[in-house]
Amino acid sequence: MIQEKRMMYNILAVITVVAAVSTIGLATMLSSDLRAVNAAENGKITVHAGGGSMTSPLTAFVPQQVQINVGQSVTWDNPSVVAEPHTVTFVFDNKTATDIVSPFGVPNSTQFSVIPPGSNNEPLKVPGKNNTVIAVNSRSYVPTIIDSQGNARHLPPPTAAYTMTGNEKYVNSGWLIPKGKEKAFPGSSNTFTVTFQKAGTYRYLCEVHPWMVGSVVVK
Repeated sequence: MIQEKRMMYNILAVITVVAAVSTIGLATMLSSDLRAVNAAENGKITVHAGGGSMTSPLTAFVPQQVQINVGQSVTWDNPSVVAEPHTVTFVFDNKTATDIVSPFGVPNSTQFSVIPPGSNNEPLKVPGKNNTVIAVNSRSYVPTIIDSQGNARHLPPPTAAYTMTGNEKYVNSGWLIPKGKEKAFPGSSNTFTVTFQKAGTYRYLCEVHPWMVGSVVVK
């Protein structure tokens, strides 16, 4: 009899936990959807890239999907309290996919000066090849557009804006850093705004955290 009561209590406890988790998940989804609806009604659509705190980071786009009309814009920002970078990257041609860091050859054994002097920084050189360094890829770090002809150009940070025609091969926000945290990554961006001129579904990801994905549905 006692064992049966214990089993019943355990089952009730499990049901309670499952119900609580389901409620939290539903509340989170409804909250995200409500933010999207309110943003659309106000004529300004903002998507958060990441968020959270140092002990509990959020690596997701919120909301993950937004629906807009042709001619409307979406602005991405990074509301995190720490300088955790994220990107908003549209890759329409796999040949234009960009690595965050890449090897680069230099004509000689260049000496690099540490900035600021005395800091715990050191350039990464390929072992045994002093003329090959590993550096951040500018097309990941800086807002970059690659057009239908393969021509690349950079947009000025920290609040880059671009009108997408739908013929591009690559559209990237650069590294988005929370406002006020730019010293951690000089020359990075705070926001990225895209105006969509062609109907369709535009999928994107964060190059720093590739599991972060989102989409913009343009009607």
